[in-house]
Amino acid sequence: MKIESLRDLFEFKLRCAYDIEKKLVKEGLPGMIKGSSTPELRQALEQHLEETRSHVSRLEQVFSAIGTKAETEDDDVIDEMTSTAEDIIDDIDASPLRDAALIVAGNDVEHHEMAIYGSLVAFAQQLGFRDAVSLLQRTLEEEKAADAKLTAIAETTVNPAAANERQAA
Repeated sequence: MKIESLRDLFEFKLRCAYDIEKKLVKEGLPGMIKGSSTPELRQALEQHLEETRSHVSRLEQVFSAIGTKAETEDDDVIDEMTSTAEDIIDDIDASPLRDAALIVAGNDVEHHEMAIYGSLVAFAQQLGFRDAVSLLQRTLEEEKAADAKLTAIAETTVNPAAANERQAA
């Protein structure tokens, strides 16, 4: 698709966001949940999986609000991030160290999503898509909160346990 206007760019990035969220619901988050060993991390990932299902629904509402069919645009970045998380699970035994690496992978995804949703909010504001602005802003805030929660779990629980685990070895 040739992008020739801000609306074209908005729709393109909207389809990328839709691709990301659908892939996270299908593979990314379930794999991270299964690979995590810290109960607090697992619970945070399970909660974010539920939120991500809502993100998919909200994006479908945005597509409807702007009169466009809900379709995905392949986001290679999320494919690479999901592959990295799978490698972490395969390469590091279940431990606080694996959980620390999964948190880094999760933060990477959240930052990618925050960049996209921040841009989508700005584009929707410029284009006068009020309903889309509120839906996208709500998702952006949830992505920021998920990132902050992962960081807090890393700093208070997982990273200290990973450091102690290495020192004990």
